Amino acid sequence: MSLFKTKEWWRTQCGVNESFDRHSLLVAPLFGAERKDVIVVGSHSGCLRIYNPSSQWIDESKSPSGYKSSDLIIETQIGDCIIDMKAGKFVSGSQDIRLAILTSTKLIIYSIVLNQGSVEHGDRCDLEVAYEHVLPRFPVSLTMGSFGGVRNRDFLCIQCLDGTLLFYEQETPTFNLVLGNRLLPEPIVYISRNDVFVTPSSSWILECYRQVVLPFRVDLYVSVRRYKSMAEFGNKDRADGPKHLEPDWSYNIGEAVLDIDAVTLSSFEVGILVLGEKSLYCLKDNCVSLKYAKRLEYKALCFHAFVIEPDGKLMVLVIADTNTLMIYEGTTLKWSAQLPLTPVAVTRAHFQHLDGVIVVLSEEGQLEVCYLGSEPSLFIAPPLHRRGYDYVAAEDELMELRKLAKKHKASGNQLSNVTLDAELIISVTVSPDLEPYPRANQSDSKDDSESRNLMCRITIELSSYTTLRDVQVCVNVTKPFVAEKDYHIISNLSYAKVTGRFLRTMIYTTMDLPAMSPDVRITASYEATDRGSLRVLQKTAQLPLKMMLRACPPENTSTFTATIKCSESLVALNQLFPELTGDVQRQNWNALGLQHIQTGSVVTIVSGATSNRYRVQSNDRLSMALVVQQLVNRLKDKATGNFTTTIAQNHLQMVQSQMEAHFHSRQKADKIASEIGLLSSQLRNIERRMLRAARERNTRSLAATGLPFLLELSYRAIFALLDDLANARAERERTGHGLRCGVRLLLLLLRLNVNDDKYAMLEAAIGFEPQLRDEFDWEEIADVGLCTFLRSTSKKSIGHLDTKPVTLSKMTSKEFAKLKKRLVHAVERLDSYRETDMAENEQLEADSRAPA
Repeated sequence: MSLFKTKEWWRTQCGVNESFDRHSLLVAPLFGAERKDVIVVGSHSGCLRIYNPSSQWIDESKSPSGYKSSDLIIETQIGDCIIDMKAGKFVSGSQDIRLAILTSTKLIIYSIVLNQGSVEHGDRCDLEVAYEHVLPRFPVSLTMGSFGGVRNRDFLCIQCLDGTLLFYEQETPTFNLVLGNRLLPEPIVYISRNDVFVTPSSSWILECYRQVVLPFRVDLYVSVRRYKSMAEFGNKDRADGPKHLEPDWSYNIGEAVLDIDAVTLSSFEVGILVLGEKSLYCLKDNCVSLKYAKRLEYKALCFHAFVIEPDGKLMVLVIADTNTLMIYEGTTLKWSAQLPLTPVAVTRAHFQHLDGVIVVLSEEGQLEVCYLGSEPSLFIAPPLHRRGYDYVAAEDELMELRKLAKKHKASGNQLSNVTLDAELIISVTVSPDLEPYPRANQSDSKDDSESRNLMCRITIELSSYTTLRDVQVCVNVTKPFVAEKDYHIISNLSYAKVTGRFLRTMIYTTMDLPAMSPDVRITASYEATDRGSLRVLQKTAQLPLKMMLRACPPENTSTFTATIKCSESLVALNQLFPELTGDVQRQNWNALGLQHIQTGSVVTIVSGATSNRYRVQSNDRLSMALVVQQLVNRLKDKATGNFTTTIAQNHLQMVQSQMEAHFHSRQKADKIASEIGLLSSQLRNIERRMLRAARERNTRSLAATGLPFLLELSYRAIFALLDDLANARAERERTGHGLRCGVRLLLLLLRLNVNDDKYAMLEAAIGFEPQLRDEFDWEEIADVGLCTFLRSTSKKSIGHLDTKPVTLSKMTSKEFAKLKKRLVHAVERLDSYRETDMAENEQLEADSRAPA
């Protein structure tokens, strides 16, 4: 960790949900040396962006002006994954700089046309295809240079995945060669002074190749090949297909190579920089002698070498895995600085208002131009004041502050940072009108399609009085609802006088599961402007209830009930659910039927005629969670009395049955995954035996050994088990949702009987969402939470603290039986219910019956 940090000169975010690597960044003077460098970024999604940073120093604010929208001069979609990029003289008869883009199927040469002052905000740039080559193999890297000593022209070399080199002399394909001793493609660099290629292969040795066919060997080398010899060899044997070149000499590196670069040290010397996993090497251009080697005490990610003129000093930039920039002169570390991101590519550029800046690109697309600062981030202790203090007055002031904090905590108003709330204001607007979802399944019937395939539009407005950086907004809803776009990134949120930034998304359903909650949670995080700390804000909105429920005739019979008692007179059902009852529900009716749109389950609410009670009943136990939540929330808003309930035995049995279903589905998925692992081991053994038989060229037929039959049988078994695993995981997800619905219903009923502190402890122990984890899921975490809860609420723990740790281990069938008992003990400790209380539900059924 360095004491110094790099200073930001210019920064932007390249796209959203795109990935980049070390070949995705290119800095070159595409418009001529007088207009300095531009930044070219190509993503794996096929998006090409060209930036011309215009940031300059502002004396008033003592800071650079930063990114402007006009800095992005070109943004276009290539249509295929961008693998590598180079800039050079690639068109015959022209000395203009062209841009070469290597995709998975083509090599495309672009001409960049600059129309100065053609638009209101500045210059306009267009991309025109000069020519392209269709590739016969899958490429991995692109190398350019004046191959063969040509002047004022640049040729191209493409390295393919199988070790083949494809050479193109501008518009003409020339020849191709196969690199021997290859397992994986490696970095390759061209040295124009000696007309050689340097590349690592498999035995960690530097080699030079002659014109002799080399037998296949599985080694890893760093090789040097002369272009003239390669061209003669390739043209001579073109009719016989690609040939291997034999190495001329070797030099042992002794470790895997991450990257290679060549730097011109003087008119008669070129240095070859090799970045290994543990060392940094500098070799002479003959590749047989080592200039120096530097042992690295960290894991290197990428590097860049350059020469400082006119001193001729060789400088190397190395990025460590601790986000630290290391600057070496020879083997001496001259400077180190901390970076705000993890780069995958680093280079050096010269812009209009600043020369020699460092350009870094992260895997997520964070592009930053920075320079080295000389102010360390040290904590400087404030000076000591020798004046006397009034300790009595300070103690009185402290007591007043403690009373004020206790008062705010008791009233439920937590102390909040006013500045934090004012920096970012979130406004959420939920459209009350539902719309048909255009991507809905058309196989459903027309009636079901109109009612089930509905979506709700949500608009999120972000506004701020200042400029915020890296604002990330997440939209979270519960199943079966999903957000069409649940993640938004805003690199710079600027101040707007009238309106802020609007983000829009749609909420719709994807599964036939009972809805559990209409809550939409908006979480926004951003980087504070004062100290760079991360701040998080949350906002909650409600989906329209008609998106989940619709009114229907109530049912007379049910298998599951829950009773809510009120200390005052009851509120009419048409007042509690006015958006669902409408003109259908009459004032004197005391029953309301609510049907889940997704599952079709009916939940009936019955209000007592002679007693102040509500009875919620249904044949589907999991569908009652949403209705009970809405009933309790609306009663608290419209009634002033106290509410209680009775926790019956069937409520606990409902949660336990859902626990068993979820636990059994987990065991089934684990068993299938274990069988797939065994079959995979068997498959590898069969393939190993078949490969050995093929290498030994056994006289006995391979079919007679029975290995092909075993191989096909293993493949069929694995594919069948994969289908079973997919079905088991889908069942596990469904039972996980049922478990959460059952636990939520139990918690909603318990909350009416216990205080907030005890309820919060039990909710933290069991009220979380099950996750699709292979080792630990809801059962393991809930077991630890319930053990801790029972210890904290036990009378034996009063007076002494139980410090015995609770370990998290894989749940077994025996431990699962204990978990169900712990849940019953926890509920009994919070709510001292009696078995005779279950008779009150039967009395309420006789008290008021739902109409037929």
